[in-house]
Amino acid sequence: MLRSIPAEPRRILVVRLGSLGDVARVLPMLAGLRARFPSAEIDWVVQKRAVDLLAGHPQLDRVFVVPFRRWRDVVSIEAWRLARGMRAREYDLILDFQGSMKGTVAALLASRRSVRVGWSPLHAEEGTFLLFHGHRTPPGRRVNRHLRFRCLVDWLDVPDVPGEPPTYGDDDVRPVDGFVARSPDLPRPWILIYPWTSTAGSHRRWDLDRMRRATRELAERTGGTALVGWGPAEEAAARAFADSVEGSVLAPRTTIRGLCYLLERCDLYVGVNTGPMHLAALVGAPVVAVFGARSDPGIHAPIGWRGAVEVIATPEARELRAWERRGLEPFDWPDPGTVVEAAHRLLAEAAARDDLP
Repeated sequence: MLRSIPAEPRRILVVRLGSLGDVARVLPMLAGLRARFPSAEIDWVVQKRAVDLLAGHPQLDRVFVVPFRRWRDVVSIEAWRLARGMRAREYDLILDFQGSMKGTVAALLASRRSVRVGWSPLHAEEGTFLLFHGHRTPPGRRVNRHLRFRCLVDWLDVPDVPGEPPTYGDDDVRPVDGFVARSPDLPRPWILIYPWTSTAGSHRRWDLDRMRRATRELAERTGGTALVGWGPAEEAAARAFADSVEGSVLAPRTTIRGLCYLLERCDLYVGVNTGPMHLAALVGAPVVAVFGARSDPGIHAPIGWRGAVEVIATPEARELRAWERRGLEPFDWPDPGTVVEAAHRLLAEAAARDDLP
C-alpha cells in the first residue's frame, strides 16, 4: 500500500546516479531540502564514478553506491544488498532526478511503498513516468538543468539556495597543499585550464590548438600561471599541453573533492562543458565556459552562485542526440581572443570586488 507524504517527511532519498556535472547541479536542491526539512534524514543513491563528491557531505545522512555498472546485474547479490540497505530506511519520499530507467530501477530497489516523484510523460525517458506516483513538468525542453531540477522540489516550498561544496579529507587536501608549498613563486592569478572531456563527450571539446593559444595569451596578458587540470586518463596529454605553453604548469593529481579544493584556491576556471566546469561554479571560482555548436548552453551553462560566469557560445548551438554526436571531432570555434577577453573581464571584476571596503 502506498504511503502518504507527511508534512515533515522523516526520510528522503535523492536519486541522481551520474554524471559528475549533474550530481554537482543537484547539490543546490539538496541544500534547499536540508533548509526546508532540517530534521529529516536525507540520503542519496549514486554510481561509483560520482560518489567522491558526496562521500562525507555535511548535508547527507547516508550515501548508497550502486555497486555494478551494467543494469542487467540488477538481479545480482550486490543489487540485493543495495536494496536491503535502502529499504531498511523506509523513505517517505523518493525524488528521482535521473529521469531514465536506471534511476527508476534504483528508486524501485529502495522501496515499492514510498512515494516516488519524477518527470511527466514528455520529459521522462523510457516510459519511466508510468512508475512514478507524482509528476513534475519542467518549464520547457530547452531549459537550464538548474531550473529543471528545481521543478522537482519547488512544490515542497524548498528555497533556491547555492549548493554546498563537499567536505575535504586529508587525501583531498594533502596533494594540493603540497603543490602550493612546492610552488611558492608561481605568479598570480592562477587560472585552471581544463581542455578535456570523456571519450563520449568528444563533441564538447574545443580544438586543442585554439585552447593552447588562448592559454598562452592569458598567461602573457595577466602575468599569471595557467594550471592544466586533468583526470585519470589525461595525465600524459595534460603534461604535453603544459610543456608546450610557456606560463603553464601541470596541476597536481587530485581526487574529485581535491579538485574542488584546488579550484577554491584558483582565481579563474577556463574550460569546456564538462564536470569540472560545474565543480568550479559550485565552489565559487569565476568561470569562462566555452561551448561549440554541438552542446546547448541554454541547458548546460553553469549557475554563478558565488562567482561570475561568462559563456562563450555560438547562436547556432543546439543539443545533439546520442547517435548524432558519436565520434565527432572537437569544435574549432571561437577565436581564442574572444575567450581571453572574457577571462580578462572576469579577473578585472573579481579584482574590483576585492578592492571594495
